[in-house]
Amino acid sequence: MFNIHIFIWGICSLFLFSHAAAQPFTADISALSESRRTFHQEHYEKFPAPPFLTVYQKGNKKLVLLAARHGAESLPSVQYAFDAYAPQVALVEREPGEAFGGPCTEAEDSYTAALCGKRQIPLVRADISLEKQWQFAKENGFSYEDWQMLWIIRDGYGRARETDQPFTPAEAIASYAKRDHHAAWGELFTEKRLNAYFKKYYKQNFAETDFIRLYQDLMNVYPEKWVTKTPFYRLNSAIGLARSQFMLQNITAALNQYDVVFAEMGAGHYMDLVPALQQLLGTPQVIDGKQLSPQPLWQDCNWDNLQEKVLVRE
Repeated sequence: MFNIHIFIWGICSLFLFSHAAAQPFTADISALSESRRTFHQEHYEKFPAPPFLTVYQKGNKKLVLLAARHGAESLPSVQYAFDAYAPQVALVEREPGEAFGGPCTEAEDSYTAALCGKRQIPLVRADISLEKQWQFAKENGFSYEDWQMLWIIRDGYGRARETDQPFTPAEAIASYAKRDHHAAWGELFTEKRLNAYFKKYYKQNFAETDFIRLYQDLMNVYPEKWVTKTPFYRLNSAIGLARSQFMLQNITAALNQYDVVFAEMGAGHYMDLVPALQQLLGTPQVIDGKQLSPQPLWQDCNWDNLQEKVLVRE
């Protein structure tokens, strides 16, 4: 009789364990930090400066996540992750419908997409569309001028990294109009309105601005008080959290379908997700991307044979 009880107990335990293991991962949105400032600085400083990899393991499920520094500096970390962990699916921080432009070797999302095509694994865009981002901004009280300046400052930063020539209001408006303007969303800046808006909120002349310094101040994880009052910071933080929530939903969906998942995102988004990921998967192994040995990068990479997959609908 005793042996029968042990046998029955063993069968029940095995059933309960199997049932628990089969339960899907779920995205606990409430576990995300409400803003990057709520994630204590002493915790943030335990991570290396980006790019770095974090490897989460729970049972037979593995998440290899790149907290990227956007640009070519993060490519060795992507290559290492693919070679060392052989992911079955890859998630990138790129909006749906946005083309991969320029050489694959200029950005970590483009390089990830190229490796997906080469290794015949699906690619998932884990970011929300610009249309959804604008809708979120509008619903939270931001104006189309706030929205335009968010992208113009980002554009100014990118331009300043390539040239030391001043970024004039006329050039900023023309660049935004060509790339992102939607007449149905609002009126395009005039030079006069742009100058007045920028002077009001950023206390300097647009054409004389050091956009590298300004952008770094605005994007600091622990910014000065004046930064937190700017429309750029408030809008970027609000949209950033919405985007991070969508990334978390995609990560959990991927873990429910695949055993080994690779994901890349900017380090700011990763900091949003750390509490939720640790709650979901435990403490990760951290790999400093700057300490990796030289990686054999695919210099003539391309997007041939790339297959994309949608895991979560907007």
